[in-house]
Amino acid sequence: MINLIYIRAAIEQATGHRLTLERVRELLVEEGLITAKQAREKATIFSGYRDFYSYDSASKDTKDKSVDEGLPDNCI
Repeated sequence: MINLIYIRAAIEQATGHRLTLERVRELLVEEGLITAKQAREKATIFSGYRDFYSYDSASKDTKDKSVDEGLPDNCI
């Protein structure tokens, strides 16, 4: 995985210009630092967690779980 956000931060620190993630990816390809295939497959632009999960919520369902689940019997 190529982290475009870190690369953009480094460019911004060095030049003072904040680029879009799309432009950072284009520049990496233009400069020969990554291939077009790597840009498509490994330099994806983060669009939220919905791609990884079926919901985009930080809430936790605790209806069927024991209150002390996962805790040790004795605390030292």
